[in-house]
Amino acid sequence: MKKTTKPTFESRLERLEEIVALLDRGDAPLEELLALYEEGTALTKECSDFLQHAEQRVTTLQAAPIQAPSSVSTPTQDDLPF
Repeated sequence: MKKTTKPTFESRLERLEEIVALLDRGDAPLEELLALYEEGTALTKECSDFLQHAEQRVTTLQAAPIQAPSSVSTPTQDDLPF
């Protein structure tokens, strides 16, 4: 069974930029423009949620006492909320 990887923040942002460019052109049929807008709003929320979570983590790290480097774990994509 193949493990599905979650899109990264960067890939979501890249797709959002593509959608903005397509919407700016405005030459697609209305239904397609609506679908792109819907996808863009969903990606915007996901990116916003990610940034909010990252800000909370930074705030928590700043408030925590300094620990030895051996006890600090590196987060993985699976640690993210989406």
